[in-house]
Amino acid sequence: MQNLSKQDFEKLNNDFIYVAKRKFNVDLANDISSLYISDVLISLYFEGYRNSSKIGISLVGSFVGQTVINYWKGKWVTNTLSLAKVGQNQITVNPFSIAHQRLTKGINKSLYSQIEIVGAKANFDNVEDFLDKEKIRIIFNGLFDEGWWPISKIYKKNLPNYVRYEMAYILGMMAKYIHDKDYIKSKFEELVNDEENMYYAFVAFQNCLFSNFVDKILNIIDSEGYSKNLKIQAIASLKGAPSSEKYKIMEFCWQYLMKTKDPILKFYTGNVLGSFDDSQNIEWINNKLLDQSLDEFTKLALLVAIQLLRKKEFIKNLLSLLFYDNTYPSVKDEIIKTLCLLPVNQEIELLNEKYDQFDDKSKIGFINLVLFSNFNKKKELLSKLLNREKNSFVKSYILSALDSIETLDDSNSF
Repeated sequence: MQNLSKQDFEKLNNDFIYVAKRKFNVDLANDISSLYISDVLISLYFEGYRNSSKIGISLVGSFVGQTVINYWKGKWVTNTLSLAKVGQNQITVNPFSIAHQRLTKGINKSLYSQIEIVGAKANFDNVEDFLDKEKIRIIFNGLFDEGWWPISKIYKKNLPNYVRYEMAYILGMMAKYIHDKDYIKSKFEELVNDEENMYYAFVAFQNCLFSNFVDKILNIIDSEGYSKNLKIQAIASLKGAPSSEKYKIMEFCWQYLMKTKDPILKFYTGNVLGSFDDSQNIEWINNKLLDQSLDEFTKLALLVAIQLLRKKEFIKNLLSLLFYDNTYPSVKDEIIKTLCLLPVNQEIELLNEKYDQFDDKSKIGFINLVLFSNFNKKKELLSKLLNREKNSFVKSYILSALDSIETLDDSNSF
């Protein structure tokens, strides 16, 4: 893939759109909705199997790259096959790495979930706001009517578990938009009542959970006798519930996060709480953030929720927690990562005053935070840090950060 030109990327992008039309009779464009739809098409095309095809990575990567340019601009860089100066924060994005992750690691590294991070870092955007749900509805119903419905694969025990998982996940993605809800409910009922396939029902529910299944799921999560893996998927499935169940699920998660001792179950519970953009939830998380009686893993789970919510209301408490002497080192590391996803600006000055108190790892995190912020004196601040920093590795990292701010050589970009 070396020595490609802008025209090559554009052609590969058009080839991806052509394949979608030829194979699925679906019209894609370089928009977030098409990128969301593409996750389903990729799974259907490869039948849930993972793939490291260089051609596939080239096609998908070019499509992702052109979509990023459509929303956040940026320039293709020939020698690194990446996009530079993306969004107001001028970040670098590697669309081919995103494509590689999607094709080799499956739906857990969906194009959409990766582009959510790009949008947040580049422009503090919530890409869900860019979804055209009517377009998605029309295309998914068209696929359903033409027989592109993956439920049979879930029942095939001879298939690898990761294939069945992926097909269950996209089943839920499609089911959310399918008009024939009675049919969908009946098929989900069959899945959830089949003990051997209950796990895959919960995977599907992550994207489409009907109200009549919620109480059963809450009972499973809160009961003994079920495997940890099943509980993980049961908790994750709560994200797919309708808004009418929001407060029931939110309050359950508050209690369960405090109750469970298992770090992994805490993590997944925090992930669910991060899906509720609600003032009560934000207040509860903010209050618990400063509760010094909470253990390390509960605090980390709260940070997972904050990373998903990305609300400025958390910044003040995050900074307070960062400067507590008794805050766990792992929590401090995660706070820095979390701040990179929030609209931090003038708070940079406060952090800069504490810079010399940071360990080397936290210093690297702070440098990243400066890069991803919309702070208007990035170069000046980093130059001062360079002069006062003693550690050679950190100094080299600051130099790299300064280089990334500089205008790229015109001979390497177009």
